[in-house]
Amino acid sequence: MSNDLVKSRILTVMRNLPPLPAVTQQLMAVMRDEDSSADDVTKVLSGDGILAGKVLKLVNSSFYGVPTEVSTISRAVVILGFTGIRNLALGFGTVEALSGMDSEQDMSSYWSHAMATAVAAQSLAPFVDRRTDPEEAFIAGLLHDIGTYVFAAAVPDASKTILETPAADRLQVEHELTGFTHAHVGQGLLKFWELPDAFSNAARYHHDVDVAAGGEQPLTNLVALADILACINGGDFETNASETDLQRLQSAAGIKTENLFAALNTLDEKIAEMADFMKIAGAGISFSPESAEVPKMTCVVVCTEATRRELVTQLLIQFGHETYPMERYFNQEAGSSDIGLVLVDPQSLSRDQIDRLTIYLDDQGANMGVLADRETTIPDCVSNWPTLNYLFCQDQLAQLLKLQPAR
Repeated sequence: MSNDLVKSRILTVMRNLPPLPAVTQQLMAVMRDEDSSADDVTKVLSGDGILAGKVLKLVNSSFYGVPTEVSTISRAVVILGFTGIRNLALGFGTVEALSGMDSEQDMSSYWSHAMATAVAAQSLAPFVDRRTDPEEAFIAGLLHDIGTYVFAAAVPDASKTILETPAADRLQVEHELTGFTHAHVGQGLLKFWELPDAFSNAARYHHDVDVAAGGEQPLTNLVALADILACINGGDFETNASETDLQRLQSAAGIKTENLFAALNTLDEKIAEMADFMKIAGAGISFSPESAEVPKMTCVVVCTEATRRELVTQLLIQFGHETYPMERYFNQEAGSSDIGLVLVDPQSLSRDQIDRLTIYLDDQGANMGVLADRETTIPDCVSNWPTLNYLFCQDQLAQLLKLQPAR
């Protein structure tokens, strides 16, 4: 299929999409008017009984946890604020528009990831250096992969091939098959809907670390970090995000590693609460993350670089595993015989250390793996070991255990 034909089909799908509801467009116009008041927002919202009802249902749900019942739109506007109301309208309108899109594919995994990213962005918003409204972060996360939905409707055969491709290769395959990526298409759709540039930029550049960490697009930066957390929590990575990428994104946002894991620890609970949003929006989609079952085990991270070791250790703990200090493991202290997995970081070890380590590990009987980002050079003596990125999800850890070399 030629790129021109793909582009034509994408544009046709966009033009045939239901427009964002009139009330959403009116609310956006009111927000752009510096002279607008809470009364103006209340009047617009009250003029659409369906949206007003959805807002009241959501503000009274576990999603917000308001202690007393909110019974009037004016009170909801006070609680949620101008931006909160606008963003809820955007979220409801987007789900409504996409749910009406003609697609033969099951898009539940799309919504699962979109919701996880929305929750993660909302959870990280309070920690960033440059103030970001949590509701705005939520909607940006919800919309960041919207181009994937357009692909499913415009070029279903190509979309099926893309979704069957290993996640880390999908951006390349998208471009090879269509001449675009879901990031380009998502930006195009959000511009077509005349949404604020901050949202369309987040859709376009959330995989571009240079832009996301560049300091000019704080919402893009936040969505890029949230996307990583959503992938760790349940699913797979669309790009091989490296430790260096994560550090650059964190530095640009002013987010500490403990902030990341604090947000990650609450994702499942908040995703469950967010079922209210999807139910009220009318999507009728379940989005519980599905991950491969990995037997719980005691793990050793062989790494002399403290920051990197702590990152991998925290991920293992996040997935329910126990960790064991490498010094105690090599001294064969109590419990060292129970080690089920040894992960080796070749970047922090000398060649001589790795050579001696492989001889030692061959006699221990534990599962083994190499920690390796895309820029890591893997020594020949461990080149037959399965590899794992420094940033990994549960499914990738399960795959590593399946690929253990015969001993």
